[in-house]
Amino acid sequence: MMTIISAPGDLIVATKDGVDVRFAGVESIADAPFSATEWLGKQGTRLHLEGIRSPETQRRDEHHVKEISQWANLRERDGAEAAGDAPAMPGQLVLGPVGADISDDLGTIYRWSAGQVAGSGTDWDATWVYLPEPPAAARFLRIEFTLDGEPTGKTCKVQLG
Repeated sequence: MMTIISAPGDLIVATKDGVDVRFAGVESIADAPFSATEWLGKQGTRLHLEGIRSPETQRRDEHHVKEISQWANLRERDGAEAAGDAPAMPGQLVLGPVGADISDDLGTIYRWSAGQVAGSGTDWDATWVYLPEPPAAARFLRIEFTLDGEPTGKTCKVQLG
């Protein structure tokens, strides 16, 4: 079990293109819903982030619906190859660049291993998996949030065990 010791009061850890991103939790996991080869059979840490719903996210969702409609029409008219990939969900564009540098009191460095982002007309959320699992002797994790790889100045401290 992990207990948050310190975090920003509003839990906002980054702002990307006018959308605030909130720290939504952290947990130890033994089985992730991701199919990354390096993950199989390993334990790690799962970090949760949320884009805070606002008029800006609603505007982006509405724009995405139009983009998807245009893409679907092009796909139907000219074929899948001509249409290319579906437009990215707006939540991907906002949450994708938000990450974290995680370390513990023993000096273990955790690295991002897998992730999942959603956000289009729904809750905007991201889940990142970091490896390795915290050593048994570690007492806490320090989570330093990043945006496009640069620190945001926001950190959380989480007690392990």
